[in-house]
Formats: sequence, structure tokens, C-alpha cells
Amino acid sequence: MTTDTFKTNLKQFVIFLIGRWLYRGWQEGWIRFDNDLNAAWPEELKLRFRELSQNMVMNTPALQQEVIDWQGPNFTRFWGQIIELSMHNDTLASRWAALDEMLLLSPEEISLLAVLTLTYLDWPLLRALRFAMSEKEPRQPRWGFITHFLSDTVDTSMTEHALAPEQSILFRSGILQCDQSVPLSTAELSVIPSAVQYLLNDDYIDPSHLNAIPYKSLEDPIKKIIKKIPEKPTPSHIIVMGASGSGKIYISQCVASRLRYNGVKILDLMPETTLEHAAQAIRHAIAMTVLRHDILVLKNVTRWIDRWGDGIYQLIQIFDPSVCPVIWTITGDTPSCLNVQPENIIRIPMPNRKQREVLWKDLVGENLSDTWISQLAGQFLLTHGQMDSVYKAALTQPYDDEEKLYINISAQARAISKEGLGSLATPEPARVTMDQLIVSQECETALQDLLMYAKHRRDLAKNWGFERSMPYGLGLAALFCGPPGTGKTYGAQVIATELQLELYRVDLSQLVSKYIGETEKHLAELFNAAEQGEILLLFDEADSVFSKRTEVKSSVDRYANLEVNYLLQRLERFSGVSILTSNFESGIDEAFMRRIRFRVPFDLPDERSRLILWNKFLSKSIPRADDVELEFLAETFELSGGHIKEAVLRAASIAYGSDEKCVTQDLLLRSAELEYRKLGKLVPTYTAPDPNDVQW
Repeated sequence: MTTDTFKTNLKQFVIFLIGRWLYRGWQEGWIRFDNDLNAAWPEELKLRFRELSQNMVMNTPALQQEVIDWQGPNFTRFWGQIIELSMHNDTLASRWAALDEMLLLSPEEISLLAVLTLTYLDWPLLRALRFAMSEKEPRQPRWGFITHFLSDTVDTSMTEHALAPEQSILFRSGILQCDQSVPLSTAELSVIPSAVQYLLNDDYIDPSHLNAIPYKSLEDPIKKIIKKIPEKPTPSHIIVMGASGSGKIYISQCVASRLRYNGVKILDLMPETTLEHAAQAIRHAIAMTVLRHDILVLKNVTRWIDRWGDGIYQLIQIFDPSVCPVIWTITGDTPSCLNVQPENIIRIPMPNRKQREVLWKDLVGENLSDTWISQLAGQFLLTHGQMDSVYKAALTQPYDDEEKLYINISAQARAISKEGLGSLATPEPARVTMDQLIVSQECETALQDLLMYAKHRRDLAKNWGFERSMPYGLGLAALFCGPPGTGKTYGAQVIATELQLELYRVDLSQLVSKYIGETEKHLAELFNAAEQGEILLLFDEADSVFSKRTEVKSSVDRYANLEVNYLLQRLERFSGVSILTSNFESGIDEAFMRRIRFRVPFDLPDERSRLILWNKFLSKSIPRADDVELEFLAETFELSGGHIKEAVLRAASIAYGSDEKCVTQDLLLRSAELEYRKLGKLVPTYTAPDPNDVQW
């Protein structure tokens, strides 16, 4: 709520300041009044100076004394009125009163802000101010003029010091701006438009501003971390890390409460198209952040750092530690460009399974039974925000029973669960059943044994006492070994489907770091997150990480062996399911092999299996010529399933671009030969079958 009283008091104060300077200029002889020039002035000024414009002052002592004793609200009187109005919940008066309380502005700074904001909207007042400057062209007030304008004495050194750009928070934050290309005394001053709206418009709403939230409402351990952030001096940079939807903005609001700020201002630089535009957006955001006594929160940091690369260092230099603190919300690892003290880094953990069950229960209510809720909580490592998005999206799809709703939710969850394990692992959404897998009998038997153990290992531990004799050795680690293209990854997808687990492929390029200790830290994050949910970790081409330890000849060897040792410990203690795939089994460390509970061989398919694979990939929906003989291809070319798939795809793409649009035996033979050459194998000698002899 605001009243007209505030605006009236503010205008009277500014008119008093301008009128006093007009009189001083007239008294010193460098201002002369004219009826035409005065026509656009506010009525209060025209009434006061009407007699002056008629050149009657010198002959009328009483009138001269009236002008000398210019009556108006000086700063003390004006500010007392503001404080009184703010105590009666006047919106605008409260905003102005906060300037003194939060920013500790001097009377000169508040007076300058009053003049610049009011003249920004009041054209007659600006005309009078320009006349006081004796400027022929329309201009903003100059810094040199303002220092004299606001000084009550001949000595203006105090005012100059209070309004110095390097001294005043109004200039350092960008609320007020001056032209730096000219000498300071002649530099023109201006106030940013959004500041004018905030200070003079009680209907002004900033959707990017959010109020502070008491941090004591948080649960441990986040509350303890926030409590350690030093209140004084306020840290210049703070990092809040967490997956999408983990509540980084909410935590930032709690940090604002801890550091006694009013709230946060959210800035997203993704819409900015250039580095220059991003810098302008930052400067503007800092100005409004300081004006409202907020903390600036940077959103989507990881994405715009990737966009501008080294340009981020230019943007970081804009932030002045003495002006306002900045919170960087990060998804993933801390960017190398930020040098932040460890105590000012807040990591938001993923909710554990029990917490996820509670969150799902709150979301779905009675729409799903506890059995389905428990399954969702176990399968998907999602944050609260992600769960909410998933459920809303699932409700837009038709469903007529609990199972269909669960399927809808699962489909949506798989689509957005890429951040469940950060940048270290990504989900593999494919659902493959055992009857779709084409492998040898030995491989299929080994997979069935693996599934049998995985399904009953917890019952074994509880009912037959294995949990006492092997307290941390009941996890399942399996090695899928064999040549490329034999279906190792496909087999892992089968296991995940049969056990109703979510399959996450570990990104080894992100996992292994050249920096000492970083690999262990990444592994800890990976396994800690994986243990919170019913997921399957797939280490594809694992020999790059689980390789044999080397003889220690240097510090590099020693640290490499430490990484392997740490892997051994975490793999042994991991209670979930992990699958390692390798093309070179002999390269894996023997200590790992001892911890491998199941070894599943994926050998090259025999002739019977190859025929099944040729028929599978060259499905009935693909037009084929009469001369195609898959039995001949299966017999002649000893290819893995992956290479058969590539051969069929290449032949089909060529056929699709031809006039016949039909896959022929010649195309399939050429493609199979190319796969042989890719593998470095000699193309077998064969006699192509005569189409007339083909038996169907």
C-alpha cells in the first residue's frame, strides 16, 4: 500500500533543492529568468520565481528576503517524513527507508537519487534542473554540477567524497551511471529505468525476485552446511550444486536468510545472444540486486559457461565482492574458472530411497498402491522437482488402471533421469527381454544363473545366514567378455529388464581424471548415488579402468595403483548389480577377477545363430529380391551380430536410394565383404549361388 503523501513529500523536497540552486545561480549573476523559459516549470517553482522574472526583486526588500529565506523541506525534515510513512506500511516509503538501513547511504546519495529518479519521470522538473545548469541543449545533470548543487557550503569536498564513483555504492553497483569517457566533473549522470520503477511505482513487480526462506526449516545435513557459511564478511561467491529439480533456488533463498538479505534475484544468461549482452544483463541485475538488498543467483551456469568458453573470465570480473554476493547454481562438477572456498560450496544430495517413497506418495496420493510407489522409488534416481514434472507429464497420457499409470510414469521418468548420476553415468532406456537375445547355449545358461542369484541373493543372506559370514560381499559383479559386436551391452539390457532395474552406462571419460584424487572422488559419487536406488551399473569397455596394476616406478604409477585399489574396495562393498564388459579379458587385473561373481562368455555366433541374426535384421518389412539367400551368408561370413546389423543397414540404405528399392543378394554380399575388410580379415573365397538354384 502507498499513499499520495509520499510522492508529495518527495516532490516538495526535490523542488526545494532545485529552487534553492536556481536562486543561488540568479544571485551569483549567471542565471536570468524569462517568462518563456519558465513556462514549462512546475507550478510551485513558477509561483516562487514569478517576481524574479519581472525584475522586481532588487526594488522590493521584503520579496528579496522571502527568496533568501527559501522555505522548503530540508533533508532532515524530508527523511523524517519518509521514516514515519514507512512505519505505517507505505510501500514506496518502506523501499526508500530500506536504502538507509541496508545500503547505509549518505544524505548526499539519497538526495541525488531523489533528484535523478523524480526528474526521470517529471519533465517540467527536468527542464528547471537543466535551466539551473545553464545548458542550452537537453542534458542529464553533470557530476560536477551535482556536487555543488547538493552542497550547503562553499566547501564541496565532503559532497565530492560522498558522491565519488569509486566510493558510492550507487555507482559501484550500477544503480547510477556516469559517462567515463570524459572528465568526471563534466560526466553526465543517469539512473537505470528499472530502479526508477522500483522506487516510484508501487505496482512494480520483479518476477525474478524471490523472498528469503528461513534456513532453519531445512533438514540436515544441508542446514549444517549453510550454518557454516560466514555471515561477516559476506562471501563474494557461493556455489550450490545439485541435479536438476534438486531445489538449488530454494537452497539459495535459505542462504539469503542466513546472510540476512531480503531475498534473491534470479539471472538466467541463456537468452543472451552475445557476451556483450550477457555483461549488460549482469550489470543491470547487480544494480537491482543491490537496490533490493538481495543476493544474485546465476541460473543455468553450466550451459552458458559451455557456450562462451574463456569468455566466462570476462564476466566473472564484473562481479565486485564488495557490492553483493553471488550464488552460482551448478549441475555437475565445479567449473575450473571459479575459485570458491570449500566452506562456501553446498552440495545437494539426491534423495535416498526412503525419501523418494515419501515424495512419490505425496505426489500420486491414492492413484498408486504402495507396491508401485516402492518400485518407482527404487528404479529412478530423481529429485523432487523431477518427480513433479514426471507425474504431471504422465497424467496427460491416457490410463485406465494402476499398471498403465505406472507405465506412463516410468516412461516419463526414463526420459528425464539423465542427471540421476550426474555427468558420470547416463541411463540406457532400452527394454530387452531374454527371448530377444541371440547367443550361444553356454552364454544363455550363464545369464540364467546370474539372474537366479540376483533374484534370490537377499533371501539367501537373510534366511541362510550369508549376511553374517559375508557382511559386505553379497553384491553382484559380472564380467561380460567377448569380441566386439557379440551382444555384451545387449545382454546387460536383458539383465536390467529381467530384474526390473534401471541400467546406467558409466562414462569412463568423465570418471577417469588426470588430477590426483579426482578419479577416487568421481567413483565415490558414482557408487554413493548408485547405492541409493535399484539400478545396474554398466562399465562398458572396462579394461580401460579395471586394468592390471603396474610395477611402481614413479609417483604416477603409485597413484594409478591407488585408483585401482580404491576401485577394488568400492566394487566389493557395492551392494547393487554391476556389469563389466571387455573385449580383452586378459587385460583386467586379477584382483578384479577374484571379485567377479559371474563370468559370461559372449562368443562369435555359430552358423545357426548367424542365420537367425540375418533374418532378424532383414525383417519382413524390408523388401528383398528373390535371389537373397541368407543361409549362404550365414555359412560363408563369420560375423558377429553387430557386424551383421551394419551389413544389413548398409545394403538397405543403398537399396532404398535405388530405382528398385529392393535389397538384393549382391548388395548383401558387398556389405558383408566390407565388414570383413573393416575387421582386417581376408574375404573368404566363395562361389555366389545361382538364383535359379535357390530353394524357397
